[in-house]
Amino acid sequence: MSARNRLLRFIWPGSLAGRLVLLLVATLALAQGLLVLVLQSEHDAVVAGIVRGQALSQTVTLTRLIESMPEEQADRLAGAFTTRGTCAWVSDDPPDPHEMTLTEEGLARLLGRRLHGVGKGPPAVRIRTDGLWDRRCPERSSEDFPWLRRGTGGPVQPLRPGLGVVALSVPLSGQRWLHMDAVVGLPGIWSRPIVLSFLISALAVSLVTVACVRLQTRSLRSLADASERFGRGETVPPLDVHGPTEVAAATRAFNTMQQRLSQFMRDRMRLLASISHDLRTPLTTLRLKAEFVDDAEVRNDIIATIDELVAICEATLAFTRAEATSEETRTVDIAELCAEVVDEFAGVGADAEMAEHAAGVLSAPILLPCRPVALRRALRNLVDNAVRYGGKAVVSVQAPVAGTVAIRVEDDGPGLPEDRFEEAFQPFVRLEPSRSTETGGIGLGLAIARSIVKAHGGELTLANRPGGGLCAKIVLPTVGSGSGAA
Repeated sequence: MSARNRLLRFIWPGSLAGRLVLLLVATLALAQGLLVLVLQSEHDAVVAGIVRGQALSQTVTLTRLIESMPEEQADRLAGAFTTRGTCAWVSDDPPDPHEMTLTEEGLARLLGRRLHGVGKGPPAVRIRTDGLWDRRCPERSSEDFPWLRRGTGGPVQPLRPGLGVVALSVPLSGQRWLHMDAVVGLPGIWSRPIVLSFLISALAVSLVTVACVRLQTRSLRSLADASERFGRGETVPPLDVHGPTEVAAATRAFNTMQQRLSQFMRDRMRLLASISHDLRTPLTTLRLKAEFVDDAEVRNDIIATIDELVAICEATLAFTRAEATSEETRTVDIAELCAEVVDEFAGVGADAEMAEHAAGVLSAPILLPCRPVALRRALRNLVDNAVRYGGKAVVSVQAPVAGTVAIRVEDDGPGLPEDRFEEAFQPFVRLEPSRSTETGGIGLGLAIARSIVKAHGGELTLANRPGGGLCAKIVLPTVGSGSGAA
């Protein structure tokens, strides 16, 4: 492995989990960085608004005037500086104990520099953002301050939404304090920078996550599609092994499983065909020997039994040949295919027809990707059962749900006990009472039909009709069918 590949493997992990973690952490770090920048700029904007405002300048000017005037003039001067957005007063009480933040310390240092030594100590600053104002302006009513919410009493009063208070306190001579409160605007939760930051974060995470998942799960989608097709009995070529470590391991396991199962199925079909083929020779010998039995009744019974065994072998051979035969998928009009099967039976005198309302149910031809020879065989078995046991077969094609097509084969016969529906699908099981091969068949018709339908990803079910008779219903997906063995 070259140094470049080793470096790339170190930076870009081979596992799906490692790649997702790396991408998501990088995206969140980027989003967090943008958020910090936005919030920092918003914080700086609040501080800049305080600096640009009149609170600092008014505090400096009022401090100089009070220090240059007699003490009895202090309250009058403070009252003159009280406006709609500020509140000033002189008090012997120092500000409430408060540990200043870095921002408040910065504003205090700025205020101290502007005072140029006026005052008797370092000023104190407090920025209150809880929406409350401890208003202490003497002889001032709440009506003088439009920033307050109406209908409240007491010294601590709530402000209107989006407002805060910056409290500036400067120590004066004579152990007095000048207090200046100024109402300032605060950034709201849904301010433009906050919303913009949220949108940037959401967009960044969404885009990277979608791109990452689509890129990394491309192999998984191919694997899922191949598994679905293989589950329907189709022949799937070996998949290319690529993608993250976990996906590559799953792909290799699927290729191995498919190879082993396909080989197992081929061996099973070959064994079954060989047994059926080899049985024909001794059965033929037995038939020849049976001809020499003198008792006609015994001879006929033996020959009938041998003929039944021969019919079973022939049916088994036909079944294995059909299972082992590969057929390419073609897109056909399913209603037209059903009509062709019905015409075959009607041509030999059987009572089979398409439902009169079928054309009205289908507003447009339903194109179905399928293996038409195999599907025709399944439908032929169902129509043959309906004609043989019900005396009549009526075939209809419907599209009850988008993406599916339903084929119904109905007869006017006696129906079947509901508790024996599943038994009817078992190979070599005949529910016809006579147990005769001439009237009851071999018992492979429904088994073959359901096997073919399942190989197309569909379902075959039986139900008794309310008015009498049996209904065999095939439901097939109109999408997702592929090529392979029938």
